[in-house]
Amino acid sequence: MGNEGNTKIPVGAIFYENEKEIELSFDQAFREVNNLKFSDLQFVTIKRYMPTNDSFLLQQINIVAQIANTTGIPHIEYDWKLEATRQEHLNNQMTVNVAPALSALSRAYYDIIKTNYEWRTFTLIYETPEGLARLQDLMNIHALNTDYLKLRNLADYAEDYRVLWKEADETFHEHHIILDCEPKSLRELLKISVDFKLQGPFRHWFLTHLDTHSSGLKDIYNQDFKANITSVRMKIVDPNPYERKKTRLTPVDKILGSQMMLPILIYDAVVLFANSARNVIASLGQFYPPNSRCGLGIASTWIMGAHIVQEMKTISEDDVEPHFKTENMKINEFGQRTHFNLEIYKPTVNEPLMVWTPDNGIKVRRLNPELESAIITPDFSVQRKVFTVVTHHEEPYFMMKQDHENFRGQEKYEGYAVDLIRKLSELMEFDYEFMIVNGNGKYNPETKQWDGIIRKLIDHHAQIGVCDLTITQLRRSAVDFTVPFMQLGISILHYKSPPEQKNPFAFLEPFAPQVWIYMIFAQLVMTLAFVLIARLSYREWMPPNPAIVDPDQLENIWNVNNSCWLMVGSIMQQGCDILPRGPHMRILTGMWWFFALMMLSTYTANLAAFLTSNKWQSSINSLQDLIEQDEVKFGSMRGGSTSLFFSESNDTDYQRAWNQMKSFNPSGFTSTNKEGVARVRKEKGNYAFLMETTSLTYNIERNCDLRQIGGTIGEKHYGLAVPLGADYRTNLSVSILQLSEKGELYKLKNKWWKNHNVTCESFHEVDGDELSIIELGGVFLVLAGGILTGVILGIFEFLWNVQNVAVEERVTPWQALKAELMFALKFWVRKKPMRISSSSSSGGDKSSRRSSASRRSSKEKTRSKTNS
Repeated sequence: MGNEGNTKIPVGAIFYENEKEIELSFDQAFREVNNLKFSDLQFVTIKRYMPTNDSFLLQQINIVAQIANTTGIPHIEYDWKLEATRQEHLNNQMTVNVAPALSALSRAYYDIIKTNYEWRTFTLIYETPEGLARLQDLMNIHALNTDYLKLRNLADYAEDYRVLWKEADETFHEHHIILDCEPKSLRELLKISVDFKLQGPFRHWFLTHLDTHSSGLKDIYNQDFKANITSVRMKIVDPNPYERKKTRLTPVDKILGSQMMLPILIYDAVVLFANSARNVIASLGQFYPPNSRCGLGIASTWIMGAHIVQEMKTISEDDVEPHFKTENMKINEFGQRTHFNLEIYKPTVNEPLMVWTPDNGIKVRRLNPELESAIITPDFSVQRKVFTVVTHHEEPYFMMKQDHENFRGQEKYEGYAVDLIRKLSELMEFDYEFMIVNGNGKYNPETKQWDGIIRKLIDHHAQIGVCDLTITQLRRSAVDFTVPFMQLGISILHYKSPPEQKNPFAFLEPFAPQVWIYMIFAQLVMTLAFVLIARLSYREWMPPNPAIVDPDQLENIWNVNNSCWLMVGSIMQQGCDILPRGPHMRILTGMWWFFALMMLSTYTANLAAFLTSNKWQSSINSLQDLIEQDEVKFGSMRGGSTSLFFSESNDTDYQRAWNQMKSFNPSGFTSTNKEGVARVRKEKGNYAFLMETTSLTYNIERNCDLRQIGGTIGEKHYGLAVPLGADYRTNLSVSILQLSEKGELYKLKNKWWKNHNVTCESFHEVDGDELSIIELGGVFLVLAGGILTGVILGIFEFLWNVQNVAVEERVTPWQALKAELMFALKFWVRKKPMRISSSSSSGGDKSSRRSSASRRSSKEKTRSKTNS
């Protein structure tokens, strides 16, 4: 209809009686549209009000949609609505909803929780069917595993919400809660949750209602709310920084600036319809008013209505005037809004964090200085946190100081894990306290429960688990791990038997004592037999002087001295300068030489074998050797990662080792590594313990009677364990990498593994061709003894000769000793005079020489008579 050149288009609206803010926004939108005066169009509003307690309203709205579909009148909605069926889409072809489609909103929440927050476990709490629809995609994250996904309806706990929060804390041990409830219920729910420590520093809440910021949460916000609470709301268009700012804000300006969903959506609905109607009228050239009577048939359908609805589905947000309040307005073919932007923010301090868009996902939002300065409420969730670090006593990771009675708090403890946590706390700026449990964590397949460190992390009683905690797939299903801080494997710990005491007279041991006695006895017998047979043989009697053809006497050289020298020289393979002449003497000598040859060859062979037999050499040098024998039992810690490695391995040798460990009686398994090490030392070689190389090296470094057998089996890693989905895991991993790059991890390992106070005497392993000085020391002793005996006898002979010279040459013993000693020290004199005592003339020298010659002649004659 037209009036004075203006085309008036009536627009009807239905409100609740208490929706004054929405009505003000509706009026403001048409006021701005009409003030633009484009195409001489004038929109006239017709408003109707519904009582707030009218339960029949939903049916009436559906009736309105059906009437609009029949008459061709565009029908615009601005609130959430459950997804329509295909038949309902056909019945509501004239309906357009500018509120985010619940399916699209659910996908947005999925991106935020799964991709950005990386939550793997959480509890879903909803209040309305629409709220459950907003969470439908989140329920598909772990649709088949109720251990990861817990779904609760607030209506089931309406009588006492304390039951809900007690269940979330004590039964679920939940640290990630997704709550969808009306803003009016939120304050009471969160206030009650404080009593159950659900607002602690390591709790995380995600509030999905788009009007959470209107709940007045800031009014109850205090230091008790240390949880990280985030929510989402419709992202409004950023204001033009060059636009002149209003000096006075009207009530409707405050309403539209509050980002309340319904007021800004009804504003956008008005802008969308007005611009679409303008474009359609402009394209058709004139306005065709709808039929004022609601009849049936084609004639009653408004011909422009379908064009306006189609224009609303295709219009560009850049072409509308005034601009939309919300970003990214796009309507699909079914009249649903599938494109919109969400602002992720902290409702406690009204701090924007990120923006989600359907095309680009999540991006961090940069605050402008004005908005940043407006955030004056302190954020208690970002204050310095106190981490509970769970561990257990295990050398060298976590130990009590020897004088721990003199310390308090964390200063009582020491070890690799203590130093590692301290360095991480310095990098990440957090405080910590230790919680001590028994063991890393074993899984009970019957009860499907964990114990130890893993249990405390699952229950969220601790935030970090550290010790010799191996990263395994089974553990990763219960907790998360950081990047490894240590790489290791599995090896075999065995007892190091000390070598037998080395005997310096080992050269005597190739023969039994009886053999040595028999050899000495044979030496004596052969000497006496040789002397006797020689005296009986006429061939052995020879003239004393070969120049005398017919001597008066004959001499036999085979006395006891010469015979003994021949026997000794034969045994020593040196021979003798005099040899027998008679056949029977030569036969006797040859048999002795044969005997000497056999004894010497046997001695040489036995000596080489014997001197190497007492070298310390183990027959077990690898896992293969261990499983091929049945004398040494072996095992590992029961339920640990080492036993899990062997039990789940497909390698044949590892399976054989596992089956043998299970079959030993008594059992080869131990409850702790410490027990296994003690058993290895106690059984002294009859037991071997399979353990991780880090603990093995530590024990070997401090116990000289332990050793490692073979190389490393497999590859394992130690890491810090955190609860599933912990947001600080990434920061821990980055800090560990920084410590590794700086060499701090290497320094820590060298500090706690290398024992600088204990030095073990290494057992030198040798091959069969190498002998030590101890084993050959007896040979040197025999040589020294022989030399000493010879020197002593030489001294006695020298003194005896000095006494004879003194008597014969009629000088004092001192003069004779001095003359003989002085001559002996003149090494350059090669000829000795017959008389070496001092004289006054050469004649004296000649008479002395004659006297000496006469004495020597008389001595020889006397000796000849004695022999006769």
